[in-house]
Amino acid sequence: MSKKISKKTFFFIGFMALGIVLFGHSIYTSGIGNIIQVLKEFSLLKFMILVGLSFLNFYLYSLRWEIIVKALFKEKKIPSSTFFWDRMAGYALSYVTPSAQLGGEPLRIMLIEEEGVPRNIGTSSTIIDKALEISTLIIFIATGILVALFDPRIDFAMKTVIGPLGLLMLFLVFWFYYTSIKNIGFFSSIYRFLRLKKIKRLEHLEQELNSFEKELNSFYKKNPRALGILIVISLLTILFILAEHFLVAWFMGIRLTFLQAFLASTIPYIAYLLPVPGGLGVLESGHATIFLLLGVSINAFAFVFIIRLRDFIFVLLGLIRGWHKGVRVLKKEFKEDFQAKS
Repeated sequence: MSKKISKKTFFFIGFMALGIVLFGHSIYTSGIGNIIQVLKEFSLLKFMILVGLSFLNFYLYSLRWEIIVKALFKEKKIPSSTFFWDRMAGYALSYVTPSAQLGGEPLRIMLIEEEGVPRNIGTSSTIIDKALEISTLIIFIATGILVALFDPRIDFAMKTVIGPLGLLMLFLVFWFYYTSIKNIGFFSSIYRFLRLKKIKRLEHLEQELNSFEKELNSFYKKNPRALGILIVISLLTILFILAEHFLVAWFMGIRLTFLQAFLASTIPYIAYLLPVPGGLGVLESGHATIFLLLGVSINAFAFVFIIRLRDFIFVLLGLIRGWHKGVRVLKKEFKEDFQAKS
């Protein structure tokens, strides 16, 4: 067990160190003076407009989760505001933990259980919601990569690196939905293809994967109308990300074309698929690289820093929600456990 923990810790420290180095390099290349000047010119009003737009986008994220929960659990009416703030608590925890996509999910399950949703349904709803989010993000990134292949401003060497990555991402998303519809099982099919059963530690995993995928497939089949709405919502969240990037650049005095805004809001977000809290350093470097390749004269570090300031507000509100409601839940569980023992 200790070996397993030490390996994970070593892996995390390695990525974290890389992120810090890239973050420092981004500051150095951007110039502290230039960064401060750009931030001074970015008024509070402009920032509040960005935050307002992002709140609308976050509502869509919480709405998607709400639709899933209500499709699985019709016994009780839960206010939309509960889903919004519980989703934000999960987002906040995910942002500050090694996995920017999965860290806060246990907290979301715990918080929604407090509203009377059984834990198994809370777990299923969170997994389905996350599967939609990640698959949509991968489609978005992969599309950006494939579009970049046709942009003459991006050199051939870069295209040979990102091209296969984009194709692999699209294939995985296609395989995910195909195996879900055909009841083949996405994760179990990869498990079988890689013959992971031969690894002693992973022998028991196949049964757990089959159980999870059966539940996922059941939701898709029983709720086709809801699934259609969820896909539309997922696509709208992506369009909001594109609009946010266009808006920040515009407020900084740069008018991005649709293609520039699209590529800037897709390819750098590979950072969020890496085990680095908030994609630290990787997101800044990704934006700096893509802006350079597109010939966009913009302070990439300041650009990303403004987005991170927006994220900080969400993280702060989410942590407050998680602390306030989470402590209440833990106190209740402790009290019930104490009474049961006595």
